[in-house]
Amino acid sequence: MVLFEDTEWIEVRPSNLKYYSDIDLYYRSPSGEILLYKQAGLVYDGEYQEKHPYKGKIYITAEDKIKSLKILQKAFDNHLTSNVQKKKINEVKKELINIVGETLSQPRSGSLKVVPEVVNTIVESFSGNPDVIKNLSIMSHIDYSTTIHSINVMALAINYCYYTNKSIELTRNYGLAALLHDVGKSEVSEDILTANRKLTELEFKEMQAHTTKGVEILKTYGADLLIAIPGAIEHHEKLNGSGYPYGITDISECGQILGIIDCYEAVTNDERPYRNAMQPIEALNLLKKEVEKGHYNKEIFKDFAYSLVSKNIDF
Repeated sequence: MVLFEDTEWIEVRPSNLKYYSDIDLYYRSPSGEILLYKQAGLVYDGEYQEKHPYKGKIYITAEDKIKSLKILQKAFDNHLTSNVQKKKINEVKKELINIVGETLSQPRSGSLKVVPEVVNTIVESFSGNPDVIKNLSIMSHIDYSTTIHSINVMALAINYCYYTNKSIELTRNYGLAALLHDVGKSEVSEDILTANRKLTELEFKEMQAHTTKGVEILKTYGADLLIAIPGAIEHHEKLNGSGYPYGITDISECGQILGIIDCYEAVTNDERPYRNAMQPIEALNLLKKEVEKGHYNKEIFKDFAYSLVSKNIDF
């Protein structure tokens, strides 16, 4: 008998079950025993569900995590191009939330291996549809989370790169760094991430540690994700040395761009009981004051502001 506690199991989102024809699916009995629900090779469709009704949680083994993500990536690639061309932004965001949520949930399991290809697909699909990527970043979502935030920051970063005529390679690199800038939050307490109050000093220190934890995670992937490290470690640094984790002043272009975008996205979308989400113009005025304090680069800020509207604004 195999008990749930005896090994590592990955919960599967119900919306993804239809893709896992080639993967064994399991469920947990009331006694804690893990039982086979669907054998690899069988199609999980309406007919299978009728013959094997079960409404609880479904799991895959940790060993099948990467295989399942590659299957999701293939489905993502197939759907994305069509939905972008048709400008079905709701569908595009749903697909992104799905695959990004799966990859960021347990980054030490090897799941981030598929992220570079996901970003490549996004950059290639959106390159001829800049309005779609811009609209994607401003779409609101009820269930705001690190996943939603990371997707929005990535969309804003790619849009910034399009506006400033960055090369495709640099756009991919900055998009990848943007998507993974908060990967260290996977190792921060959920209570702290979702706190509906100001954090205590100790809690804030744990929150700040997401930068260094993110670097630790990215380093486990070797050369594949090294390009994302500056974004993870530097997006809370400030040019005058008042940022964290190290208080440096020599910040990479990627770190400077993501610092501005991360702040803008957070204050315009993450509404808390002690702080209302800002309108875009309010957020830009806030960032302008931060620029005047020496926190952010003036030219990068201007380019970012212009990229949001594609026309000059008087700052």
